Amino acid sequence: MLKILIAEDDRELRQLFSHVLIKNGYTVTGVSNGQQALDAMDNDFFDLIISDIMMPVMDGYTLVQQLRDSGNTIPVLM
Repeated sequence: MLKILIAEDDRELRQLFSHVLIKNGYTVTGVSNGQQALDAMDNDFFDLIISDIMMPVMDGYTLVQQLRDSGNTIPVLM
């Protein structure tokens, strides 16, 4: 089962993505900004990140840049 991390600051949109993905058999974790996404990745493995671009605390561009700078090649949909 694939595990997907959703980084989206809009709660309703995050819940919609989660609902659709869970209904289709995926395991989903939702967070509201890039820093929370990095924190979640410290504690768990994910196969894919779905990220918003404009988020508070850390935006999607910075999230991806930090992942790539650390050598992490996880696929990211933005």
